[in-house]
Amino acid sequence: MSVPHVHEALKWASSFLESWHREKEIGYILLEFHTGWSRSRLLAEMQSPLPDITAARFKEDVMKAAAGTPVQHITGLETFYGRNFRVNPDVLIPRPETEELIEAVLKNVPEGPLRVADIGTGSGIIAITLALELPEADVTAVDISSEALETARVNAYAHGAEVQFEQGDLCGPLLQAEAPFDVIVSNPPYVPEKDRGSMDTNVKDHEPEGALFAGEEGLDIYRRLAVQLPSVLKNPGVAAFEIGHGQGDAVRALIKKELPEASVELLLDINEKERIILVHI
Repeated sequence: MSVPHVHEALKWASSFLESWHREKEIGYILLEFHTGWSRSRLLAEMQSPLPDITAARFKEDVMKAAAGTPVQHITGLETFYGRNFRVNPDVLIPRPETEELIEAVLKNVPEGPLRVADIGTGSGIIAITLALELPEADVTAVDISSEALETARVNAYAHGAEVQFEQGDLCGPLLQAEAPFDVIVSNPPYVPEKDRGSMDTNVKDHEPEGALFAGEEGLDIYRRLAVQLPSVLKNPGVAAFEIGHGQGDAVRALIKKELPEASVELLLDINEKERIILVHI
């Protein structure tokens, strides 16, 4: 099938993607990727012809996306907090909701030098964003996956962010630190194992299992983080964790058990869903 003009390519892609129950926005993202154009340029070029090779590659990638490959794995990029980050099958694809975790941290930390640790950094989006938004902070990022850490290092270099990367399990590498941290932040795995069957295949078949699932109730990692938190968080200090909807009371109870003196607040996201546990000690 020939799709020689931009508007024809997008019309075909939208129809094809919707027939596979995928968002038509994927077509715009992929054509921007293959042409190197911005969205405004793409809209201005609607009547322009596409080179045959561009049209062919675009069609091939639209079919991949329709079959379930995440568009971010095709382009190798996802935008987070206004910046582009490299992503691949070794790391969780950034979600917009996690930007609210960044906002919660920025609103609740004092000015000046801080020691910040991001636990389970993945592609590095949280650690790198905080390093750039808090230029006086000393930021450490931890992940158990060497492949994820390599991706995070590439992203840090691309953005000129100074982040110290450590390989290890959760707060393990921080337990040997000379001093506790002012801020602990994490977006850990929290999907209940029982939800696996209902998840979209472009998530459960393409993103790392270890970054998604955390036991039957999705609380396994929070249980371990709660136990480690008193040893790594400075007093006074702030911790912020992304959670799944419906997990707020359980995660709050886990933290209060280990830090009974702490203030533990449940924050809702823009869609009024439970999203963040904020801890002050």
